[in-house]
Amino acid sequence: MAPRQQNARSARAVESRRTRGIQSYRCRVCRGIHPLRKCARFLKLSAEKRLRAVLINQYCANCLAHEHSTGDCRSGDRCKKCDRSHHTLLHMHEQVSSLSRSRARSRRQPVPTRQAASASSQRSRRHNPPTQRRSSPPRRPESTTPGPSLSSLLQRHSVNILPTALVKLETGTKTFETAALIDPCSPMSCIDASLASAFKLSMTNVGDEKVCTTTIRSRIDANTKLEVVLKIEPRVRIRTPVRALSDTVVSKYRDIMLADDGFHRPATVSMVLGADIYPKVIQSGFLTFDEGMPVAQKTVFGWIVSGACSLP
Repeated sequence: MAPRQQNARSARAVESRRTRGIQSYRCRVCRGIHPLRKCARFLKLSAEKRLRAVLINQYCANCLAHEHSTGDCRSGDRCKKCDRSHHTLLHMHEQVSSLSRSRARSRRQPVPTRQAASASSQRSRRHNPPTQRRSSPPRRPESTTPGPSLSSLLQRHSVNILPTALVKLETGTKTFETAALIDPCSPMSCIDASLASAFKLSMTNVGDEKVCTTTIRSRIDANTKLEVVLKIEPRVRIRTPVRALSDTVVSKYRDIMLADDGFHRPATVSMVLGADIYPKVIQSGFLTFDEGMPVAQKTVFGWIVSGACSLP
């Protein structure tokens, strides 16, 4: 082989190794050439936003590497502040501080000894001599039939509709369609553990909790793509509505593109899109209908319907 060809091949090999080295240290947060733990933009974030960046960009929550997932991490390092299985930069200060305060209060409260408890009991008997027991009338048997719940009483003459949307949830090569509750009052989006297992979502342990990341798309807009971090909850079962709405009510919403065509039929929702994703979901557009009917709000998934319905 000619020396010129050998030099060209050697140069290409060196350039290939250099490119791989640069890409291996390419920060997915700021696109700089450095490990994540040295990223200035990442270090300025709060612990909660750091965790979100780690999960969405598919870093290991234990050592902040990107070549493997948390489940495959061989690092024996643990958080230096709470000794749990996550990186120290992902430590939630608020949770630990509240836990330390509760422990401090428990340490300040003296634990009574057996002798002190006995002396206290004797003093109580001296100051409060036993009184003669009076015969109490026989108790009436309690009814085993539960009374009506507050929810059923309030919805006797009206039905509350919670805002739901049918979304496409992508997991690798598969796509599932499921209903999600749009709830800005939930601080973090979440999903039922059984549903996450059924969809085979890749879960990551963060301390004693589990989270997963997934991509959510709209049924009506192919360009809508949301990277969502979902907290795994043992039970997310939200029933809405408590009973079906009449065809008269449903007909009022047939001229708009609904996010959930079955909003009027009772169903169980096991996923919640909370305040962390709400600004990316909601759009300008608000419709009111006849008095006593739910309102409609425009979102990237279509129009969501919510509110009390007092019409038959």
